[in-house]
Amino acid sequence: MKTYYFYDKRRQFISLTFSPQHFCSDAKHVLIWAYADESQEQIVLTKHEKRGWELPGGKVEPGERPEEAAVRELFEETGAHSGEMYQIGQYVIQPEGEAAAIVKNIYTTTVKAWSDIPAGFETIERRVVSSDITTFKEGFSSLIQDNVFPLCRQVAKK
Repeated sequence: MKTYYFYDKRRQFISLTFSPQHFCSDAKHVLIWAYADESQEQIVLTKHEKRGWELPGGKVEPGERPEEAAVRELFEETGAHSGEMYQIGQYVIQPEGEAAAIVKNIYTTTVKAWSDIPAGFETIERRVVSSDITTFKEGFSSLIQDNVFPLCRQVAKK
């Protein structure tokens, strides 16, 4: 599989790979492409109170493996109980200047059950949308309006 290189809307350099042999072992962030059910026709988005609608994800806590963080973040942000998590990719964000690179693992899963969104987190709502979404309306986070989203969609459906 290919590695992709591009700049996001904030002009940060991104390298994105779906080749396991190129995955780094030091990911401290996760992104989850969660299908709402086995049909794989719909995915789950979460509404962040400041950024708007986006894919669930977040930071890996100390002592936590990235796969565990993916399960936790999906539940905290959407109330979704995941099936098995599969790593499909990884991307590295290189912010401008001297800031350290951000390594983010990308996982896919299927929701097995739903609960209410837990209180006390930065997300306020969940939405199930077509997995073929190609246009983003007002209220969608700029974080999903880059090349990562459509490339993940292609790989996740395989």
